[in-house]
Amino acid sequence: IAHELRTPLMIGSGYLHALNKGVLTKEQLATSMETITRNVDQIVTLTNDILFLQEMDLVLPEFQSVNMVEVVDRVIDKYKEKAQARHITLTTKGGNNISNIQGDVKSLERAATALVDNAIKFSAPGGEVEVSFAEQGNQVSISVRDHGIGINPEIRSRIFDRFFHLEKNGDELYSGVGIGLSITRQVIHQHKGTLDVQSVFGEGSKFTMTLLKWK
Repeated sequence: IAHELRTPLMIGSGYLHALNKGVLTKEQLATSMETITRNVDQIVTLTNDILFLQEMDLVLPEFQSVNMVEVVDRVIDKYKEKAQARHITLTTKGGNNISNIQGDVKSLERAATALVDNAIKFSAPGGEVEVSFAEQGNQVSISVRDHGIGINPEIRSRIFDRFFHLEKNGDELYSGVGIGLSITRQVIHQHKGTLDVQSVFGEGSKFTMTLLKWK
């Protein structure tokens, strides 16, 4: 965690120092502001995730009727820019006439956010991330599928462990501290639901959250 905080802080600090000294050109100024903003956002996201994990250990979720289609739409909207930057298409499927589920909307949005973020992160440029909905009996399922690197069978049993993350795949490096999937697992556990993963190494993964309908 210290490394993931220190790196963006040092990068941002370096650019701020250059700004204060007035040594940047007009073109460099625009680039430096983008870099500072991106690194500050990274720090804020990591801090919020850590605080949310602590909150989950202390505060019980507040259950209500939740429209998961609306929740996913908000998540998709939030990640459009990030996906477009990598030429990744975000799509949804099967969201018509899906029943509401019983849950804590804040927690469920966090869980969906972590799955979409993870799918984009491990997708190749030009790929597709699809969120689909299904309903059976008294349950609603939300699946997030990518066509990225898939999960190595050797680490599959550890992907939901808190602070476990894949650092490298071939020549590709991945940032992060391994909080997102652990948040999703804990949220689904609190909701007495299930979290399933299907993956083919080298072809992609599909994570499915199954939750109870609102009574």
